[in-house]
Amino acid sequence: MRQRFSNSFLAALLACALTLTGVCPASAAQAGGSASGGTDSVSAGAPQTKTNPTYNQELARRVLVAAGVVSSAQAGTTGLKKAVSRRQFAKLLVKLSPYKNKAGTTVKTSMYADVKKTDKYAPYIRIAVEKGWMKGNLKGKFRPKQAVSMQEAVVAVLALLGYEDADFQGNLASAKFSFYKSQKLNKNIKKKQGAKLTYKDVINLLYNLLVTPNKAGSIYGQTLGYALDANGDIDYLALVYDKLDGPVIAGEDWRAQIPFDADGAAIYIDGTKASAERIRMYDVLYYSKKLNSIFVYQERVTGRLNGVSPDRYKPSAVTVSGTSYALASQDIAFAVSAMGSYEIGDYVTLLLGKDGTVVGIAGAAALNSFIGGIVLGTAEKINGDKDSTDVKKYITMLDTLGETHEYEVDDLKDFREHTPVEVAFDNGKPVVNKVSLGRLNGTVSMDATTYAGCKLSDNIHILEYDNGSYSRVDKNRLAGLTINFSNILYYHVNADKELTDLMIRGVTGDSYRYGILLGATEIASPETMTFTGTYSYQIGDERGTASSNGQVFGMQGYTGPAQFAFGANGEITSVKTLGNIAVTSITLTEASNGKNAYVISDEVGVYLKNGSNYYVTELSKVMSLSNYELTAYYDGTTGGRVRVIVAKAKK
Repeated sequence: MRQRFSNSFLAALLACALTLTGVCPASAAQAGGSASGGTDSVSAGAPQTKTNPTYNQELARRVLVAAGVVSSAQAGTTGLKKAVSRRQFAKLLVKLSPYKNKAGTTVKTSMYADVKKTDKYAPYIRIAVEKGWMKGNLKGKFRPKQAVSMQEAVVAVLALLGYEDADFQGNLASAKFSFYKSQKLNKNIKKKQGAKLTYKDVINLLYNLLVTPNKAGSIYGQTLGYALDANGDIDYLALVYDKLDGPVIAGEDWRAQIPFDADGAAIYIDGTKASAERIRMYDVLYYSKKLNSIFVYQERVTGRLNGVSPDRYKPSAVTVSGTSYALASQDIAFAVSAMGSYEIGDYVTLLLGKDGTVVGIAGAAALNSFIGGIVLGTAEKINGDKDSTDVKKYITMLDTLGETHEYEVDDLKDFREHTPVEVAFDNGKPVVNKVSLGRLNGTVSMDATTYAGCKLSDNIHILEYDNGSYSRVDKNRLAGLTINFSNILYYHVNADKELTDLMIRGVTGDSYRYGILLGATEIASPETMTFTGTYSYQIGDERGTASSNGQVFGMQGYTGPAQFAFGANGEITSVKTLGNIAVTSITLTEASNGKNAYVISDEVGVYLKNGSNYYVTELSKVMSLSNYELTAYYDGTTGGRVRVIVAKAKK
């Protein structure tokens, strides 16, 4: 987080110089002695956090509503104009203090003649008075229904910040008001000391309080547990999501589990505003009564339960399809424990909550789940059953999460390499079906939300696969790219016409590795059916040698930048040369030859070539075209990038 040194004593000294009737807080003398030459009466405190809040009035209203300090009505157009009484102000102070959960509902005795002990505001008034934030008059009255004044509010917020009367000298009212201004507590408030405050004024004041350092130097809001964003404003989204109720797993009666009218609420599905009709069975719901909002998460993961950690006696996480997921509750932990209903190897569906943890689990068949992908290979072998010698037929499948599976099938004739398949579950048993794909062609929208007439699901699983190399792809990586049907290996569209799974090839090129081919030895003999290749390479600081498995790539005699694909066992499955340009202009993100410009990959490899040797370097060190001759090497995919840059020093 960026920081700002808030020098309270300099601010206070400036306030002294500009206010003839006021005096400085005694703490202004932190640099040595008090303002009047005496000893400092307040310790210097901790260094203040450096922030630069925006003091946005709309944000202030949202924050205080989300925090439960004010209601939506009080922060609404009409409510903002209403005056705030002293008793209402006392309640607001308590709700924005460490005592917000300690007020109770009644008091045993009344502190003031005009405040009955049965008054709903009495507990808040007692705390506000006992803590020195507010006080009654000399006649023993609190004047609860009287509008709170600007000066009274200033005294209260400075007290909440830890300042006492002893910290100020001279005319206390003027000194405190000057200090209130110097600390920017007056942002968006244009009221004089004796003026009465409206909810608009009070909301701004209390928000300003939250983002102001207290006497010890800590931001007041942080002392209450509120998170700050990079500016130093209260992080509204963190506040909202931290205070959501739930989760609720959507069933037939999910509306009955929400304590307000769901059809009249604001509903957000995976971050996008939607209607209640789009909530599906087994969606994960969180809700906020204050915000009249429901937040829906539809992320599910289906696959084999690979493992439970740290063990099955006290599990805290599960591994499904090669990825570990934390468990959100003891109920889920019990379900996958040694005493639970799931065993290692079972096919399950995980329901993920707002923080990515598992909030629900079921057998894959129970949720009508499926796994989609392509066939990598087939085999016939004896099955693993004890005492069995039956030969069974199997396919190896790659799914859109990048996980491989082996399934038994009745016949192999329909399952050639790269055949698109989907696996459903019948009573826990996987059933493999070949998929017929409709033709999709088109360009992904620039905001990566639509393609070929389909909406891209917010939780879409995208995998790029080619020559045995594959990697998961974020949907934003596809923004603006053209994807033809020839680039598509598999896809799935749900009932809402959302693309939920996509497997592609030759689109981004990100699934490959890029570096320098140092040498190649290839033997190709069609007569003897001998095809072997040995390839030496450098990828970044990594050097190695790998062999191909029954194939060659026509690279003998070539050295230089190349694209590599490696198999699961470390064998070379593909080596290709790259396109190249002589660079005439370059930035950290783009290289150009004067005719065409190419985006530089975030993972670009930069090498300084000296003779036949390549030395890893950084782009910022060789960008001077007057000192270096640069050649940029790019892959030719639709979403191609500059993958390698070679620099040679000019003589």
